Amino acid sequence: MIAWKRVTNTLRIALKCRINLMVGYSTLKYNMTTVSDKTMGDSNNKRHLHESAPNSKPKKPKLKKYKAKKVDPTAPLGVLEFEIDELLEEHKLNRDLVQNNVSAILNDAPKLNGPMTRSYHRVVNNVRVLRNTSNGEGMALIENPVETGKKQIALIPFGLVGDVVNINVYKTHPYHVETDLLDVLEKSPIRKDELITCKYFGKCSGCQFQFLTYEKQLESKRNTIINAYRYFAPRLIAEKLVQEVGETIGSPLKLGYRTKLTPHFDVPRRKPLISRPPLGFGQKGKQKWRKDNLEIGGTGSILDIEECPIGTPAINMGMSNERQKFETNYQNYKKGATILLRENTTILDRSKGTKDQLLDDGSKNDQNEISFVETEDEEKNTKLAKTCVTNTRQIVREYVDGYTFKFSAGEFFQNNNSILPLVTKYVRENLQIPNSETDAPNYLVDAYCGSGLFSICSSKGVAKVTGVEISADSVSFAEANAKNNGVKNCNFIVGKAEKLFESIDTPNDRTSVILDPPRKGCDELFMKQLSEYYPARIVYISCNVHSQARDVQYFLKDTERGKNYKVESLRGFDFFPQTHHVESVCVISRV
Repeated sequence: MIAWKRVTNTLRIALKCRINLMVGYSTLKYNMTTVSDKTMGDSNNKRHLHESAPNSKPKKPKLKKYKAKKVDPTAPLGVLEFEIDELLEEHKLNRDLVQNNVSAILNDAPKLNGPMTRSYHRVVNNVRVLRNTSNGEGMALIENPVETGKKQIALIPFGLVGDVVNINVYKTHPYHVETDLLDVLEKSPIRKDELITCKYFGKCSGCQFQFLTYEKQLESKRNTIINAYRYFAPRLIAEKLVQEVGETIGSPLKLGYRTKLTPHFDVPRRKPLISRPPLGFGQKGKQKWRKDNLEIGGTGSILDIEECPIGTPAINMGMSNERQKFETNYQNYKKGATILLRENTTILDRSKGTKDQLLDDGSKNDQNEISFVETEDEEKNTKLAKTCVTNTRQIVREYVDGYTFKFSAGEFFQNNNSILPLVTKYVRENLQIPNSETDAPNYLVDAYCGSGLFSICSSKGVAKVTGVEISADSVSFAEANAKNNGVKNCNFIVGKAEKLFESIDTPNDRTSVILDPPRKGCDELFMKQLSEYYPARIVYISCNVHSQARDVQYFLKDTERGKNYKVESLRGFDFFPQTHHVESVCVISRV
């Protein structure tokens, strides 16, 4: 009751401030009107005094209401709701006890520094981090500053379970608050700050895990997969249809692996550029826990980043080149932009000089020479040159396990080529139909084939591969890639995956299916058609394990023939070391 009175009084003060402001505005408007009328003369003055009287009753200000945006349950904010519920259950709390009065903040006056805003947005000391989200942020319970007896759930970037920290609360949502990490007073046993290799880590929004051993990173990603199936496939867990999640397969490269980066910059509106704007990546709030990098990269919303340790050497060469150009041409931009940095691979002829074999499409240094890095595939005895391309429409090449793939630089392709041979081998092995006769033909359907990565890498050992892709350009690249690699048993179709099985004529009991959908996953219509087609095996590859878990449960429990399938295996692949991201591969077979 006391807390509610405090909220009511604060709102009453805010409303009174707004009313006074409106009265003052009415008075000012009246005075300006009467002066103007006198200047124009009485004959032109058609207004009546009572229409602009300063003592007239002002309109009652309209209160703002908070409207929650619709969120995909499998998106990060949707997953957070499950994580909040688990934290509340662990501490025997309900949602009413952590609900924030967002409407009071929206109607605060003055808007940015009113009494409600000052109460909610404050520094909180000695906060213990209780768990971590799938996004890598810490979660903690703190006291509600306005309503006695209530708590708030705080999200703490770069906080680890067991840390005791000081935080600054700067944004309020209905059931959580966003914070900046100010100080780490007591370190978690798993925090290893000496492992940090990047001077921007702790400010840049790109990486979350540089202070964890690689074993802990892989363990965290396995837990993300376990939790995803608990949240989005509870019936499968309850019926023990998902019995075990395998260990996450690590990346051969922990740093220097990323073959695509997109630094960007902003240009202020209606203001001339006096100096070069920061060029780099977004800053994660206003973190201050790393005292040695407070000024590094600047303090704006975009950090000025000179190099990125998870980018490949060729990508970092390209970043250095483009930053040099930006020093002189930034004034040519009227608005902000993104610069593409995409690695390009050339297979070299050992009898010729490297520079003579590079196409004139790579990022160049200040001597107008293409920057490149030479590497070797010792297993295939192949010499390679890596350059950096910045034109989104430029055709680039990627070398994967002896195959070469061409695609547009701005189009999607997996961004860690060091782990791709491990993934394609795992997929290829799990597509094999067990107990097959030696001469029995096998077939493969790749439902989201892109430029043909999995179709071509899995083409050996099958009689025919059918790939489908909604993008006609991607299908053109897939066809060209199959031809250039000497693969003759691949056929590619332009169309939606939802209508794929209308044109498939291979026998279902001899056919395996690859699913590699976008983050949103597959829709129910597609899963029903997949069930009706009734393939022998399914390998579902996903960059969003939460939508994968939802789809797998729907397929097994809500389609006509789903009951005839089982989850044979489930595990993650670490495409993005030092970050919270994980790719999951689920193998589904007939019972």
